[in-house]
Amino acid sequence: MKKKSNKKKGSDFEDKIIATINSGALSFSKTDAQNSEYCIEIKYTDKLGFRVSQKILEKLWSESLESNKLPKLIIGMPKSESDMYILTCDLHVQKRSN
Repeated sequence: MKKKSNKKKGSDFEDKIIATINSGALSFSKTDAQNSEYCIEIKYTDKLGFRVSQKILEKLWSESLESNKLPKLIIGMPKSESDMYILTCDLHVQKRSN
């Protein structure tokens, strides 16, 4: 049996999440999914960790401002053959106080 590539696993995970949130995603959207309330960026990895970079956050923040929706980041990581960790994060920007 042919082993799935990480890209294919990520695409399958993204499809599953989009179906779960009943997304109204449009093909010209820069984020992975949208619904009436959120712009959603979906990431998946088979590795033991995932680095959330400023590039990912800036992309999501910018798109959410353009569409006047709340930003949400969803990360999937397998726990075992049959279980998966799903981390859902809301994104906020706060001014630093001196």
